[in-house]
Amino acid sequence: MLLKLVKISNYGILGSNFYWNKYESKGLSKQDVLDAGQTGDHVEVHIDIIEVLKKLDQKFQDNLGFRLYIKEGYCSRALYEIVYKRRCEKFGKEETDKLLNMQDMPHSQGLSVDVTLWDPKEDIEVYFRNAADGTNALFVDFYKNKDDGQSKQYQELQEYLITTMQDNGFRLGKLREYFHFDYRPDEPKNF
Repeated sequence: MLLKLVKISNYGILGSNFYWNKYESKGLSKQDVLDAGQTGDHVEVHIDIIEVLKKLDQKFQDNLGFRLYIKEGYCSRALYEIVYKRRCEKFGKEETDKLLNMQDMPHSQGLSVDVTLWDPKEDIEVYFRNAADGTNALFVDFYKNKDDGQSKQYQELQEYLITTMQDNGFRLGKLREYFHFDYRPDEPKNF
């Protein structure tokens, strides 16, 4: 498949480039991201998913008053490789392997997105987890059997996000992070 990448901002979709903004906290240098082809704080995706992303953005606005926010779209294979190397150096191989699918490198096709929601009234990201809960809170159903109100709210938000994305042709990624989706409209739902 020919990569036909477009900037989501040109279509009114909100987002920011994860590794451009957080390279230091992930063990990368600015030169690492530049060498991997990153050129700025913009998100690119394959043109084939723009219309479905616009539809999802409208659905989240209509139902919750929030906007779709893309935290990561296309990533080059070079970026995957340097991220993997640097994260292994900083966090260890086991922790890195939980979060990076180096076998498939799904973002390298431009058809995968990491998403959250944005509250336009407060001009802030909507949180789907408590960072203090660590890496395990990034995965589906971490909050499912917890009784406190905050955990229940996180679980409900994650389920709503997953269901809405899946109803529009996306599937959870292989690692089962609640925020990572691959556009595969011909495959069955996997949640």
